[in-house]
Amino acid sequence: MTLAEGNTGDRLKIVKLQAEQSLVQRLRALGLGEGEHVELVRVSRRRTVYFVRTAFSSAALGAETARMIGVET
Repeated sequence: MTLAEGNTGDRLKIVKLQAEQSLVQRLRALGLGEGEHVELVRVSRRRTVYFVRTAFSSAALGAETARMIGVET
């Protein structure tokens, strides 16, 4: 399952980042690395923007990036 398949209110654990190394580093800097727990705070109507929150940060991710983040419940 990817983050893009989640719904508002879901609490998920990041299990895999399938992206270029530069994007992986940026996501980890935002606190979105493997093993981190995130809450999917909001999903835009057209599912183009995903608002997530970790214990220490919040971020808005585009749909393409959200599809690169493997998660589990």
